[in-house]
Amino acid sequence: MKYSRLAPILAIGVAVTTALTAQSVKADPAFGFGLSYVFGGGSSDVAVGARVFSDDAPRNGALSIGLDYKIGSQSLRPNIGAAYLDDDVYGDVSIGYDFGAQGIDFGLGVGGWGQF
Repeated sequence: MKYSRLAPILAIGVAVTTALTAQSVKADPAFGFGLSYVFGGGSSDVAVGARVFSDDAPRNGALSIGLDYKIGSQSLRPNIGAAYLDDDVYGDVSIGYDFGAQGIDFGLGVGGWGQF
C-alpha cells in the first residue's frame, strides 16, 4: 500500500500528542525558533523551524513537536522529539518526515525559546 510507511509516523504522532496533552495539564507550553542539521535517507540538509515544548521550566527536559523548512531541498519537515531547555536556548533531537524526499529523517537542533 502506498501509505503503509506513514503508519509508524502516525502512531508516534498520536503517542507524542497524548504525552504533550497530559504534560500541558501540569505545565505551561513554551515556543522556540531555531536551526537544525537534518540527516538520513542518504542526504543531509540545514533547516529552520519552530517548536512547541511540553514544559516551560528552564534547565529541564521537554517533549517537542515542530515544523522545519529544509533549505537545500526546499521541503517541509514535521517532527517530534526531545529537547533540553536552558535559560534562553534549547538543544533538541528529532525524528521527522520529509515531504520532498518522502522519507523519515533525523535532526539535531539549537535555538532560542520563550513563553509567548
